[in-house]
Amino acid sequence: MIPLLFFLVTLPPQQELEQQLRRQQQQLQQIQQELREQQGQLQRFMEVLERVPQRPVCSVDLRWVNGADAKSVPRAVTAVVQLNLFSTVSEPVNGCLPAEVRVTASFLDAADNLICGGTVEDIAIQNTLTQSVNLEVRPWDFSQFVRWRNEPPQVNSGFKRLICLNPEGVAEAASGEMDRIVSVRVRATVLPRGGGVSTAEIRLNRNAR
Repeated sequence: MIPLLFFLVTLPPQQELEQQLRRQQQQLQQIQQELREQQGQLQRFMEVLERVPQRPVCSVDLRWVNGADAKSVPRAVTAVVQLNLFSTVSEPVNGCLPAEVRVTASFLDAADNLICGGTVEDIAIQNTLTQSVNLEVRPWDFSQFVRWRNEPPQVNSGFKRLICLNPEGVAEAASGEMDRIVSVRVRATVLPRGGGVSTAEIRLNRNAR
């Protein structure tokens, strides 16, 4: 009997219970309000995201048609090398094309130390999903280094110059250093409009003759 009376005495008054219940309800309402605000923010974010143009994911593959990893080239300044490439770019056409083709060259001495290097941008343009790109390279003539052989005739931009910078990248290599060149690594790179990249490389060795 005494424990029961003690329990009844320790029960909080009805008014206190109601206050506790109201506080809990207020907390619940506050949590619900915060959830609604977060949902609203998320919805607005999704609407903005849907309005942002989505860039396509483009893939590309570039290969030499003439296959060899290395070629031997006469020492003469007038020496010419024909390089043939086959390039494929993925759809969508309006998202991945046109693609830029550029050529990079790294000139090396007998110990494979870099003498100078440079890049010729926009040497060719790819406007179809599959395209053959035929280049003519004069590896020992920087003033007329490369041209796009099968360029549309109405353009006919001819040979393009290579600016070959020293390893520090601050100046063109001195003419005396050119005599030390024994090889050049030529890399063709395709860069689709919507991103992605593919590179093919060939080594041109300078004959002693």
